[in-house]
Amino acid sequence: MRHRLPVLCTVLCILSSMPGTAAYAAGAAGCDDKLTYTLRHLQLIVGTLRPDKAGQMRVFASDGSEFTTEQAQWMRGQLALVAKACVDGDADDAARRLAEVQQLLSEHHRPFS
Repeated sequence: MRHRLPVLCTVLCILSSMPGTAAYAAGAAGCDDKLTYTLRHLQLIVGTLRPDKAGQMRVFASDGSEFTTEQAQWMRGQLALVAKACVDGDADDAARRLAEVQQLLSEHHRPFS
């Protein structure tokens, strides 16, 4: 039993340092469950949009959707602002920003073949 504690601490430290985890926890404070769930879902998608190498201009999602690096950075920033709006109790601003990110994602979505 003593050996499990360090593993649990390591897992919790990794999870707490993941981008989006803190924003999700913060987002849960002031927004309804549906908005919070959508925020978390979009954070998972946007979090996968990372350049493979420095200076890469295009990033790809797991479904093949293609975005510019700027679009990926914009979406990350918007999701951070959504979480902040939830903490501040501004659910209307959070919902508006979330809808903008969803719109961009849906415009670039490529279904699996």
